[in-house]
Amino acid sequence: MVLTMNENTSQCLEAVEKALEDKILSCLDLDNPKSFLLFAGAGSGKTRTLVSVLRTFRKKYVQRLVHSGQKVAIITYTNAACDEIKHRLDYDPAFSVSTIHSFAWQLIKPFTEDIRQWLQDKLAADITDLQGKISKSTKPEGVTALRYARSLESKNRRLLNLDKVTRFTYSPTGGSTTKDALNHTEIISMTACFLADAPLMQKILVNRYPVLLIDESQDTDQKLLEAFIETQQNHRTSFSLGLFGDMMQRIYGGGKHDLATSLPADWVTPDKIVNHRCPKRVITLINKIRNEPQHQQQPRIDSQQGHARLFIVNAAKAGDKFVLEASIRNEMSNIASDRDWREAAKVKTLTLEHHLAAVRGGFDGFFAPLLRVDKLRDAALNGTSSEMNFLTQQLLPLITQIKNSDDFAIATIVRRYSPLLHVDHLACSDNAIGEVQIADEAIVALGYLLESTKDITIILLLQTIDRLGLLSLPESFEPLLIESSATENLADEEEDKVSQAWGQALNAPFTHLEHYADYLSASSGFGTHQGVKGLQFERVMVILDDAEERGFLFNYEKLLGAKALSATDLKNESAGIDSTPLRTCRLFYVTCSRAEKSLAVVAYTQDQVAVKNHVLQSGWFEESEVICLP
Repeated sequence: MVLTMNENTSQCLEAVEKALEDKILSCLDLDNPKSFLLFAGAGSGKTRTLVSVLRTFRKKYVQRLVHSGQKVAIITYTNAACDEIKHRLDYDPAFSVSTIHSFAWQLIKPFTEDIRQWLQDKLAADITDLQGKISKSTKPEGVTALRYARSLESKNRRLLNLDKVTRFTYSPTGGSTTKDALNHTEIISMTACFLADAPLMQKILVNRYPVLLIDESQDTDQKLLEAFIETQQNHRTSFSLGLFGDMMQRIYGGGKHDLATSLPADWVTPDKIVNHRCPKRVITLINKIRNEPQHQQQPRIDSQQGHARLFIVNAAKAGDKFVLEASIRNEMSNIASDRDWREAAKVKTLTLEHHLAAVRGGFDGFFAPLLRVDKLRDAALNGTSSEMNFLTQQLLPLITQIKNSDDFAIATIVRRYSPLLHVDHLACSDNAIGEVQIADEAIVALGYLLESTKDITIILLLQTIDRLGLLSLPESFEPLLIESSATENLADEEEDKVSQAWGQALNAPFTHLEHYADYLSASSGFGTHQGVKGLQFERVMVILDDAEERGFLFNYEKLLGAKALSATDLKNESAGIDSTPLRTCRLFYVTCSRAEKSLAVVAYTQDQVAVKNHVLQSGWFEESEVICLP
């Protein structure tokens, strides 16, 4: 049979994919396990590969796993991803699919005394630190000192209550704030510590899960990932650790930045080269952006050619950007012969950075302060900290339903979360009906406050709820409930950056929290690569605009050659440290790689000529694909 070039190419790519799956499957040999890091670029279909390999693995090993009481553990980043993999694996109980926090909790959950000891040590250290800060305060009656004192009181109270806890609890949604509840950060830190310090914990992990597969490994907490790798090295003959990831798609700051270069020598490092998502033109672009010869992607044989255009806008003369971007969508409709480009709802608008999405989405007052602090940034982006879960899953639904006068929904929320109706509280009360009445009165008071207060702030709602005892606030919020005077300069008090950022965020209008929740659920119309990684859209418009981004972590003028790299940028790059240009380039790569049919990049710049010259010299775009707008 004579094959055409296309047929040859198709069969070649299919053979490459099959060889890759076979290589991964060989690593999962229960008698001769090996470990691997699979490099999987954007759109490469790593979930498809994972499921295909596990289905073949199941045919060979499932009976053995059942007889030994073992399972294959698969860790993914989101609950949605967990559900998708479970579905594709037919909900087979031989596969334990969970998020990293849920997996970690199931591992350490039985070790109550070890958890208690870890918390005692951590709280004692925090208490000592707070006592030192209070003793050094130049204004003992100032807001900062009072906040430290309230935080100290909260931690002392938790420390005293530890001995009363018979069983610790953890809610993936952050719904519980009782004395026995652990938060996300504690779960991850404890698990990393237990694995690193206790050989028994490593044996428990290996005996329970002879195979552990971690998706998005580039964003997995560094200490925990290192603990997993150490476990693998100590149990090479009985444990296979498989990491799926791509350093070019790193999002969060807590990941292992040297993952690709620091793996043990005996690890396998296969590469997925076929892009199943993007048209050929976009694949060419993202390969150029990536600029890594060893990780170049190839299109499927049936991939469309697609379209990519760069619109370079004079930032000084841009005028109404929404009107301008609508005209660009119309132009893309003509270029791509696709009328759906004219409808904003059918075009996914992505920003490379978070502040622009916040400004356009109307939640920057709440969001922006949190982005400036390293310890808070990741939680603000993924919305999974105990504080964020409280705000979005307790406070927001309660206030929303009070506004809607939905008594049934209000009652459901209060029964689930309010300490007034907690089973322990009611058991100790002499008048359970009276507690219910107190909760009802608190709801009425909140309703009156909402009706009488225009543009109510988040902090005012929290102060009222705390005074009424309606919800249990996260411990970190308690110090922030103390009101500061208008004339007091908190910066002079050298207030802790975390508290300062939360203080600013919670002083934002409640509407900002509502819009932030829409942003997390991807219903705001604007997104960053944090919210869309793993997703795809037929038409994508990427917005690059330093003027609105405020340059917290990214700089598009540097990426596009309109501004020279700083000495710090050059120093960081030469030292292999993350830098503003590298961080921005990763964001640009991920956002462009969302496009299934066509892509428009809109760059607002102070130097159109420099940007055009840079993208042409870099090979990102052809001359005919660059459109300069006056």
